[in-house]
Amino acid sequence: MSDQLQTLRDYLTRHHGGDGSVAAQRTLEGHARNHDDLFRRFWAEHAEPVLSRGSRVVDLGCGPGLFLRDLSLSGPELDLVGVEAAPYMLEQACEDDYDFSIRVADLNDPPADLFEAESIDAVLANRLLHELHQPLVLLQQLHDWLKPGGVLILVDMVRQPLGSFLTHKFGQDRLDEKQDAKAMAALFEDYFEHNRYHDYDLLALLSLTGYEVLADESIRSGRAVQIAARRPL
Repeated sequence: MSDQLQTLRDYLTRHHGGDGSVAAQRTLEGHARNHDDLFRRFWAEHAEPVLSRGSRVVDLGCGPGLFLRDLSLSGPELDLVGVEAAPYMLEQACEDDYDFSIRVADLNDPPADLFEAESIDAVLANRLLHELHQPLVLLQQLHDWLKPGGVLILVDMVRQPLGSFLTHKFGQDRLDEKQDAKAMAALFEDYFEHNRYHDYDLLALLSLTGYEVLADESIRSGRAVQIAARRPL
């Protein structure tokens, strides 16, 4: 294993609360919520029209591969590929039972030969960009991998006021009990790591790297966004 990949894995473990097994379990439990009817309608509207039998669909930061599993069970036969780095996610992967594969890579600096040029029809990045130290390199490389007209579905948290974040976390707008300093340090670190970008920051990144934005929707009461973009024809 390269030092770069190990450094990324160490960061992801810290980012996910220090316990990979707990993070993997939360991903399994949160799959339906993170791929709900609102997401599936968005995917059907913007990604499915470019797909046909044999089309390649890639899930970047696929975790255990549950979205790929879902795709393998419905619709046309597709070439399904996930990319993941966290070992605790890979340990939960269900690829042996379904028709998809997972490749291991650091998406902060993905190798150019991870995919062939102009080989991807549709790609999903669901709650990925906020985990990257910078997303520009990936977006540029992905532009090369996408076919002209290929679609990127990007879903992620967006920056929200601290008060809104804390109210959501605590489930109340006033704290009468004293809080533990260590727990609050972790909570504020979580805030800064999950609030890197505004919606317009993500749109600017897509514009800078040559994508055409097809749709931009606020979700989760403004705490997240889903964007459809494509490599121009």
